[in-house]
Amino acid sequence: MLRSAGVQLLVVSFLHGCAALQPISPDAAAACQSPRTLFLVSHGWHTGIVVERRDLARLVPSLAGDIGEEGAVEIGWGEERFYQARQTSVGMALRAVLQPNPSVLQVVPLPRPARDYFQHSDVAAIEVEDEGYRALVAFVAESFTRTPAQDVIRLSPSLYGSGWFYRAEGSFHAFNTCNTWVARAIAKAGPQCN
Repeated sequence: MLRSAGVQLLVVSFLHGCAALQPISPDAAAACQSPRTLFLVSHGWHTGIVVERRDLARLVPSLAGDIGEEGAVEIGWGEERFYQARQTSVGMALRAVLQPNPSVLQVVPLPRPARDYFQHSDVAAIEVEDEGYRALVAFVAESFTRTPAQDVIRLSPSLYGSGWFYRAEGSFHAFNTCNTWVARAIAKAGPQCN
């Protein structure tokens, strides 16, 4: 019993890294000439990024049929089996964090603004310079594994909404989680506008 509780505590501590929204220091904020807004969404166990659909579809044309070009889309990166699972287990969680595993992207078109759609999640708006926003979207676009014809590889329906999971680049493990992926994306965007 104690051993099981210890394993669960270990799993929770590793997976919790995906849940925390990392605030951007106000000291790093700058006045932007052409500000663009993106959103970070914390679902408790997972963190996603919300950008405009047309911006992602422009860089990943094979997504346009699935997400359209109007409105916003949430993208999250995670471990292949654990992230797609409708029901999870301690064994799946341990496998996800204790060894490198394939990754996936969950892509969910939002039918309304992020704060309205994710009323039970923490949503943070971030304004960055247009050039930084485009760099962040390019980072997200490069996270999709592509076929030789440059098509994305659709895997299964998303956990909510009308989206899909897609094969992704990179291995998921305890030191490369969804939070790490989001942090790298935000780093590409540069300083936040004040």
